[in-house]
Parts: sequence; C-alpha cells; structure tokens
Amino acid sequence: IFERGNECLTCQVDQRPGDRTYTLSIVPHSNVADSIAETFNTAWSAFRRHAMIASELRRSGWTLAAYTAD
Repeated sequence: IFERGNECLTCQVDQRPGDRTYTLSIVPHSNVADSIAETFNTAWSAFRRHAMIASELRRSGWTLAAYTAD
C-alpha cells in the first residue's frame, strides 16, 4: 500500500487460482473503478513490472505505507 498526502493505493501481484498466470493490479482506494490490471505468464515478469511501478511511484512522491507478503 502506497500513500501520498490523503491518497492511498494498493499495488499487488496475485496468482490466479488453478492457473499459471499472475495479475498485477493497481487499486486507488478512493475510486476502485479506476483500477488497472495486467496479466503475466510468469511470476518473474509480474514482479519485475511491480518493481518498476513501485519505483515510479516513489519517484512521484508516494511512500510505502504497508507491505504484506500474502
């Protein structure tokens, strides 16, 4: 979970049940309708993209508010 001012968003990777694909999602807490999701065939590619996005968020003034390994 990242925060900037009063804004929060979640950036996470999930493995789809019964599937070998991974979904990276970015969910703004203030408006979940603005969520973005990308699908990847490998965990490596999904987590690589997650790291790129997290880096860009930090460069844009977002800070890490919470982390879970679930």
